[in-house]
Amino acid sequence: MLCYINYKRINKPLNIPNLEVEIGFGRGDFIVKLAKENPEKNFFGIELSQISVEKLIKRVEKENLKNIYCTCIDAYWGFFLLFKDNYIENIYMNYPDPWFKKRHRKRRLTTPERLYIFAKKLKLRGEIRIRSDNYEFIEFTKESAEGLECFEIEEGILVIKEPITKYENKWLSMGRTLYKLILRKFKEPKFIPHPTLEEVVELFPVKVKAKKLKIKDLENKEFKLDEEVYFKTFKIWQREESYLVESLLSERGYLQKFFIQIKKKDNGYVIDVSPYSEALRTKNLQKSINKVTEIISGS
Repeated sequence: MLCYINYKRINKPLNIPNLEVEIGFGRGDFIVKLAKENPEKNFFGIELSQISVEKLIKRVEKENLKNIYCTCIDAYWGFFLLFKDNYIENIYMNYPDPWFKKRHRKRRLTTPERLYIFAKKLKLRGEIRIRSDNYEFIEFTKESAEGLECFEIEEGILVIKEPITKYENKWLSMGRTLYKLILRKFKEPKFIPHPTLEEVVELFPVKVKAKKLKIKDLENKEFKLDEEVYFKTFKIWQREESYLVESLLSERGYLQKFFIQIKKKDNGYVIDVSPYSEALRTKNLQKSINKVTEIISGS
């Protein structure tokens, strides 16, 4: 298996034994150190920055490390889609964004909904190990964890002999206090309502028998497909009698951009996701195809 995992193309959930996960690996210093010190284990990095992913891949190849994997996705959806319940040995979060402003707290990595999913994927006695320079974030995380009723909570001042990350280097030189928080799972978490996605095995193209399409009715529009599910269209490209529609689908916080292809065939048109688009096959993606068909055919 290659270092980079394209989660949209693989069979899920993953089957990688002895797995530990770092959320937000940045330059990769921490996950690389773990992999070198623990060759008998496997390590998976989840990161939103494509640049960070590319840097880690180059480093893994250069150092010939065989026990590091990574992908580029929001951590919540990465855990939801990729991992079985009671599967991960330990989870690491090093200096996640504390989102200081009150109105931004729902973006924090340790909201109850996110911690619920992390806890579900964690093995019994497995740990979520958090480092932060922001004590308010630590307090927020403890409150979220207490609500799940599944963690033994241990906190303290972080004492490290050598800085692992560039932030630790900077903050220690400034004399700042660094904190640690360990959440140790001792039972299954109390249920918390949380966003979900449902994948399908394949998408079905839709055929339309029409001589003329209402393409202009589709450009720069927004449609509500379901609760918290929105489909947007943007620019449309035309080549002879075929079209490409720039699209975006938001499913309860999971975003994906892709192109819908409207292709002339025989006495009608075929509407489908472009084969050049990377898109997770969900039920709402199929609904998007159906919505495009409905608009351009006037049905």
